Amino acid sequence: MFLLLALATALATALAQDQCATPEASFDYTEGFRSQRGNDTENALASYTRCLEKDPNCVACQYEIGWSYWTRSEWDQVIAAWERTLVLQPGNGAAIEWLAKARQNKTGSVPTAGGSGLHVAIGTTSSPADAPVQLELIGRFQNYNANPSSATDHHDTDIYSPKSARFLGDGTRVYVNSLEGLKTVVYDPRDISKVHTIVHTFGEEDAALFQGLTTVYDYPYMRTSPSGDPNQFSGKPVESALSHNDRYLWVPYYRREFDVGAGSPSAVSIIDTQTNEIVRVLPTGPIPKYVAISPDNTWAAITHWGDNTVAMVDISSGDPAQFTYRDERLVVERILSQQGLTGSNRDSACGSCLRGTTFTPDGDTLLVARMGDGGIAGFDVDSGTYLGTVDGPRPTPRHLVVSPDGQTLFFTSNRSGTVSRAPLSDLVSALRGADGGHVDMEFRSTSVGGGARTLEVSPDGRYLFTAVNGRSQIVVVDANTLEVVAKVRTDSFTVGLAVSPDGSQVWTTSQGRSTRGGGNSVCVYGVTYGVPTE
Repeated sequence: MFLLLALATALATALAQDQCATPEASFDYTEGFRSQRGNDTENALASYTRCLEKDPNCVACQYEIGWSYWTRSEWDQVIAAWERTLVLQPGNGAAIEWLAKARQNKTGSVPTAGGSGLHVAIGTTSSPADAPVQLELIGRFQNYNANPSSATDHHDTDIYSPKSARFLGDGTRVYVNSLEGLKTVVYDPRDISKVHTIVHTFGEEDAALFQGLTTVYDYPYMRTSPSGDPNQFSGKPVESALSHNDRYLWVPYYRREFDVGAGSPSAVSIIDTQTNEIVRVLPTGPIPKYVAISPDNTWAAITHWGDNTVAMVDISSGDPAQFTYRDERLVVERILSQQGLTGSNRDSACGSCLRGTTFTPDGDTLLVARMGDGGIAGFDVDSGTYLGTVDGPRPTPRHLVVSPDGQTLFFTSNRSGTVSRAPLSDLVSALRGADGGHVDMEFRSTSVGGGARTLEVSPDGRYLFTAVNGRSQIVVVDANTLEVVAKVRTDSFTVGLAVSPDGSQVWTTSQGRSTRGGGNSVCVYGVTYGVPTE
């Protein structure tokens, strides 16, 4: 059993022993908790029901069965479960808080976007009505309502805290990374249907995918795999990137599931999009949140959130079996040691917290967002030299995108809630004159709301679509004027976003939080365009 699950189960058992009257009821509680963490609602309900039959006054079972009913949007049962919880334990603060939200959901009233359960209706449209861009929610894949009323609202149990979405260049497929589901789910956007699921779990039979490699750059393992083989694990997929004319999809894992604390080598899988099979797995450094591919398909840059480094993979052969790491990592100022960090919050214990990464169109310069300490770092690709950092972006720059014409860099700043732009040539010139230090530069910015996450540019370069996590919205910005032109609600909490190659669809991912509140959904919006703003 994986270490993370073992720890969670031990915690659940301890809680049940405090509140269940018999060992048998405590056992059923533990089984229910284990099942629900694994997104197996049917078995969770069966276990909690057995628990309550043996001990009708077990607060732990009574409270947790409410969450199992919540995943199925069975609001009457949720409300009954938590009302009973409050009879048994009147001061249960969690039951008081979430009971109010369950009642909101039953009546159809809309909770605040920063809350736990904003689920918008199929047919929701953007505002204002006369905007040059109009969006309408036309489909969804979600894991919170087993009996949706709309034919295009699909209950999909593979969607478990989805992180990112990626279209193929011909528009025939969308790949969605389900972070806690440990899967990449493949959809056909033409009829909004599910076509395949790729599971990121590796056993002894998958050893050939690793070609004998368990680590790179001598990264040590801070945690031990239960099997003793670090290449037998499940990976938590984050972002994705396409290489070689969309033949290969690169999927980095936030961590190997046994690596609690995320201080050990993670990995990136390479998927053949013609077969939807994983054909290679490469070890990486800690927390490889992002992958960028050079325009000429010579390099894959794997950006490590965990230690201020970027690993470069030579992919020029076009054969995944021949892909090899460059001898030296690219380093932003200093490598962050992982010693002592495995018990920390890695969203803050990450040094520069490197994330958004992109090559310039000529492939000569690599740009990396320093989400932790600010600025945009640059490297000379040929030599691997750290050029320096441009200061001036609003705090927490996150996602970098180059305009279709290659002239402009756009980026979001998460905590600041902004979208910004700058001439790409000016940025590169500043970096190449920085001499390894910091230089200042002016950026134009506009506010879109706290939690500005993924940003994509429309195919014609006219509009910027931004996933705004804090407001549970897509915000559309005019790329030239940086004026906000349209907004539309999404399921909370929006994080990933992809625009179709023809601009007619936008797909968003909404993560869950602590396996409970949040969207746990993928929303599909149809897009129409009018006269552009002046």
